[in-house]
Amino acid sequence: MIWIRADAGKEIGTGHVMRCLSIALALQERGQEVCFVLADDEAAGLLVARGLAYTVLHTDYRRMEEELTILLPMLEEKRPDLLLTDSYFVTPYYLEQVGKYTKTAYVDDTFSFPYPVDVVINYNIYGEQLPYKEKALPRNREFLLGCDYVPLREEFRDVSYSVREKAEKVLITTGGSDKYNLAGQILKYALADVCAGKLEYHVISGAFNVNHEELQKMADKHPNVYLYRNVGNMAELMEKCDIAVTAGGSTMYELCAVGVPVICFSFVDNQEKTVEAFREKELVCYGGDYLKEGKQMPVRIVEAIRHLKESCLRQMYSRREKMLVDGAGAERIAEKLINMSETGKSTSL
Repeated sequence: MIWIRADAGKEIGTGHVMRCLSIALALQERGQEVCFVLADDEAAGLLVARGLAYTVLHTDYRRMEEELTILLPMLEEKRPDLLLTDSYFVTPYYLEQVGKYTKTAYVDDTFSFPYPVDVVINYNIYGEQLPYKEKALPRNREFLLGCDYVPLREEFRDVSYSVREKAEKVLITTGGSDKYNLAGQILKYALADVCAGKLEYHVISGAFNVNHEELQKMADKHPNVYLYRNVGNMAELMEKCDIAVTAGGSTMYELCAVGVPVICFSFVDNQEKTVEAFREKELVCYGGDYLKEGKQMPVRIVEAIRHLKESCLRQMYSRREKMLVDGAGAERIAEKLINMSETGKSTSL
C-alpha cells in the first residue's frame, strides 16, 4: 500500500490534493492500493468523488510535527510500502521521522531545504534548475525533475486540439478557493469591454470558492457566462475553449497538454516562479501579479484576451505549449514510486 499525505481547504485551495490525485489514480491503474492521509476532512469530498480511500488525523495542517504522535504509531502498525507527502508545512524533522518506518517521497515546488526522502519530485518548468542534486542527502535515491513528470490525469493524454480561426470561448479558472474573487473581477471587466464582452466565458468555480453565489448571479444575468463546478472531464471542457485565463499552478500544465493558448497570472507568492518561467520562455501571455498590481491585473487580462483573438498568435502559443507537456507524467511518477516501494522498507536514519 502507498499512503499520500496532503491537504486541501478554503485557505490552501485544492492544488496539493489534486496533483496527488493524478498520481494516486495512476498507482491504482497499476494495481497499487492507495490511501490519503488528511489533517482534517475538508478534502474528503474530492476523494470520495473519485472512489479513493482516506483517513483523517484531526490535526492542524500548518503544524505537521505535532501530528507525528498520531501518524508514527499508524505507520508502525500498518507499515505502508511508501509515504508520499505534499505540503508546504513539512519540516526536515518530520520527513526524517516518517522515514524510519517506510520509504518516502516528497512533491516540491520551492527547494526550501534538502529533503531527507528517497524520492524528490518537482515537475515544474524550473524544477531542473534548482540545486537538488548539488545538495543531495545520503537518503536521496531519485530526483524526478522537470515537465516530464507533470502529474496529469489520463484524460490529458493525446487530446486532439485544433486552434480555430475565430476565438469565441474563454475559459476562466482561478484555483480551488479564489479568496480575492478574481474570477468575478475578470468577468466584470471583460463583460464591460466592447470587444471582449461579446465572447463566451466558461468559468470554473472551485470546490472551496466562497464567491460561488456571486458568480452564479453573474451567470444568471449574462447569457454568455457559463458557470461550472465539480467538472467531470476538465480536458473536454478545455478543448472546447479558444483562450484560457488561469492562475499559476498545475492547471497551466493541463492547458499545455491540451494546447489551449494561455493567459496566466499569480495571486500568491508560490505561483510567481511558475508564471515567470512560462513568461520568460514565451509560452503564454502574461496577465499580471495581483499582489503587486491589484485591480489593474484584470484590466491587463482583458487586454490580453483581445490580443489573443488573433488566430496566428493562438497557433503559436498552442504549438509551443504542447511541446512542453505530453500528459504522461503521472504514469512516470507511479512507476518510479512502485519500483522504490518494492525495494524494501527503509531503516532508521
